[in-house]
Amino acid sequence: MQLSKSKVDRAGLALAKHQYRTDDEYFELENIFDEYRKSHLQPLTETTLELQKWLAGYSESYYIAQRLKRKPQIIRKLNRFSVRLTQLQDIGGCRIIVENDDEVEKLRAFVVEHINRQGFISLNRETDYREKGRDDSGYRALHLLLDVFGKKIELQIRSRVQHYWAESIRVVSDAKRL
Repeated sequence: MQLSKSKVDRAGLALAKHQYRTDDEYFELENIFDEYRKSHLQPLTETTLELQKWLAGYSESYYIAQRLKRKPQIIRKLNRFSVRLTQLQDIGGCRIIVENDDEVEKLRAFVVEHINRQGFISLNRETDYREKGRDDSGYRALHLLLDVFGKKIELQIRSRVQHYWAESIRVVSDAKRL
């Protein structure tokens, strides 16, 4: 299925705002949404594999994981921020957790150096939430926004303390929604 940006954005908006007329239209929108979400899986997996290859030469301990953002989380984000589906930068996400903030900085330099030496991953932007935190939650981490085969992939680098705090915020936030 060929997915144009406008078709993807229309599907995201319609599903987020419950703006569809028939069951058939709903299922078509769902299919477009799901295909777009799945289109991030291969670039995400390639990124994670490449990172793991690089990290084989990294001297400090770390934990790495990847995930595709789940549909309910995407819908909530579309509603909360009034953005288009194709503007979301974290549908595909990878996280590396290290011991402390000094290690976050060391790993950032290590990853950026490797990105600059290879060809299929490019670094679009860095957003550092470690000093001030994000919004009123106190969330802290370093985000590297990557472009991989034309898809936006977010790499988060966090210390263990930052990770535990972020997970606590997520659990409390999820409990409030119930």
